[in-house]
Amino acid sequence: MSLSKSGVYKTVLLRKATQAYDDSRESDAIFYSTQALCYDFHAKFDAESRRLTTRDVDLTKLLDDLILPADAKEPDPVEGFNQLRDRCQQLPEQWTVLQINKSYTPRWNLLTHNGMLEESTSVDITLLSYSNSEVLDGKPLMVRLEPPEEKDFFPLVSSIPVRVKSTITQEINSGDRKQDEIESFIENVIERLTAWLGPWIALLSGKFISPKDQQFEAEIFNRVEDFCIVHNRSKRDQVLISLIARRLDILKSESIYQFCCHIANDRDDLREMYNFLTKLKASKFEPDRHLNCYPCLLLVDELLDGYPWEMMNTQQEFTRLGSFRMLWQLYETHKHSIKNGYLRVQTKTCHSIINPDKNLEKMSVRLQTFYKEWFPDFKLIVDQPPTNLEFSHILTEADVLIYNGHGSGLQFVEGDAILQCNIKSVVFLFGCDSVRLFPRGLFREMTGSHLYYNVARCPVVVGALWVMTDFYTDYYSILLVGSWISTEKSKNEMQSVFDLDPHAFKHGTLQIKQLSPDNGDENLLAIMADMRRRKLFKKRISCAMVCRGLPAINACFVF
Repeated sequence: MSLSKSGVYKTVLLRKATQAYDDSRESDAIFYSTQALCYDFHAKFDAESRRLTTRDVDLTKLLDDLILPADAKEPDPVEGFNQLRDRCQQLPEQWTVLQINKSYTPRWNLLTHNGMLEESTSVDITLLSYSNSEVLDGKPLMVRLEPPEEKDFFPLVSSIPVRVKSTITQEINSGDRKQDEIESFIENVIERLTAWLGPWIALLSGKFISPKDQQFEAEIFNRVEDFCIVHNRSKRDQVLISLIARRLDILKSESIYQFCCHIANDRDDLREMYNFLTKLKASKFEPDRHLNCYPCLLLVDELLDGYPWEMMNTQQEFTRLGSFRMLWQLYETHKHSIKNGYLRVQTKTCHSIINPDKNLEKMSVRLQTFYKEWFPDFKLIVDQPPTNLEFSHILTEADVLIYNGHGSGLQFVEGDAILQCNIKSVVFLFGCDSVRLFPRGLFREMTGSHLYYNVARCPVVVGALWVMTDFYTDYYSILLVGSWISTEKSKNEMQSVFDLDPHAFKHGTLQIKQLSPDNGDENLLAIMADMRRRKLFKKRISCAMVCRGLPAINACFVF
């Protein structure tokens, strides 16, 4: 079979990570797994990697021998881990950064890409930047989740994009019945993913924002420290217990017990820890208390990227990136505009590309109506594709680009043209599968439109993980954009975009169904989290929209 060395090398790194973890060399495991995801990005887009050649090889033999690019050296895991820790400590202190990836299994030697997606394996959650990390001198740590007992779990979750597309194709003739079926399916996926994660959902939670909540957290950490001293627990155990204890409010008793089983040494130890955590929850966490958190940045392996991770904690702000390398490059590019954990972006110059394929007439009518009335200063390209020159100019000069049409727009613009840009714009891609990763080969070759933008230093890309129908996509887009960007020069300046009648909008007119003050928010991720909680959309819509890039706020709102 014909394979690139890069794909094999990534698998070798993941195998080394698994071996290191099994040998209790956690730091080495963290380095190798993080390097594996970074190498994937490196191999796809770095100029030196494009020189790699392919040849007929025996995959099993390659996996037995460490295969490196011709100009590469054997990585030193100790040095690499220390560099990783140093860079994590340079990131904004407000950020929580987690990496989620499938761990290596020898069966990958025999599997096609789809088989790797469906293969039942353990999953590693690596905490790179997290609360209470000072107890471990800022060192990242790793938690391994064993695969669910249900053999159909990974095939089920990874099938979401295909199932949604099939449903939308069939629902023209079947109506609401098919919509109800896919809604039940996604609800089931969320429930099963939540049950599998169990107590580790607490890790998908950012650092507390308010001084009051931070003081509350400090009290929790002190209680945990006292417990660990009395029971002679390690510093690593103390950190894990602290991370669970700080978010007992979102954990059920079964999840707390599951955590205790994971970390306890014996039955007595399990009972004491469970009693400690349940009493702590009862005494410290008021039922109606809401804890506001800073963003959580997820570095997600391509084999897990289609999962609805954001639905595991709908109160939390999430954004995704493909690797730590991607995160670091975006941070280095934009760090001078980051304050208090958020990238401050302007939204004064906005462009919208509407229906470039010229075959979505209803979309064209309703979005033109909306933008011309709600955002009269927006520059519109309607019913025609942009040229490479136009597109490049917008990306490098405009504050915001909003694309409404089929796909991601890359069908009109050469990928190389985007890669040559130094992108300034925040990019919204309101099209089907617009930020979905697709396999581009037999062996672990996935790519997506958002990668082109992020590689070209685009700070934020918002788009869909799977297919969405045109009306719901349009409606979601005006609610998100209308909440985040000020309507200063519109007659609707004091009006909330959520007051628009969706039925009227569907038919191309704007009507206010109620009167309430504008509830705009400068925080893009907070708006997206709020949209996931609202009952306006089916789960297949609210789950699909994700952010790829840095946490951003609208600087025009901030004084």
